[in-house]
Amino acid sequence: MSAEHKTMMEILIPIDFSECSLNAFEYAKQFAENCEARLHLLYVDDDAILMQPTTDPSFREPHERQMKERLDHLLTADEQARFAYVSAVRVGTAYHEIERYAIEKEVDLIVVGNLGRTVVGDMLCGSVSSHVIHHAPCPVLSVKNPTYSKRSKVDSESARLCP
Repeated sequence: MSAEHKTMMEILIPIDFSECSLNAFEYAKQFAENCEARLHLLYVDDDAILMQPTTDPSFREPHERQMKERLDHLLTADEQARFAYVSAVRVGTAYHEIERYAIEKEVDLIVVGNLGRTVVGDMLCGSVSSHVIHHAPCPVLSVKNPTYSKRSKVDSESARLCP
């Protein structure tokens, strides 16, 4: 291995609990196991109320604890013993928080779920994964959702553009 490449040690998986992000999580676990890397499970809440600096912490903190517990429960007891992992909750614009977290934690790889929409669909609907792919400080693995793959029975143009 050349000096330019380093071993992956920190893998970030942004999770919004959608089928896409959970599918990406399955891929990330395989990478982590093969590389003996630590998993970073990140949930970003972009709720406008939670994003306000004036929102009372007594409202925000229980919600953040609940989301962190949901992240922790994604791993079985066996997986919690097998993997090194951390879970975190951030409040803000998803792609900004994902990129900021990756920089702060010196992440080596980000594994994101991708609906597999077309470029036009991304322009019309927006895409966190697309933004992360183009602006992340490290390599990004985009995992296409099997529901929207070529083998899928979904063939309506509107379903591909804005599911």
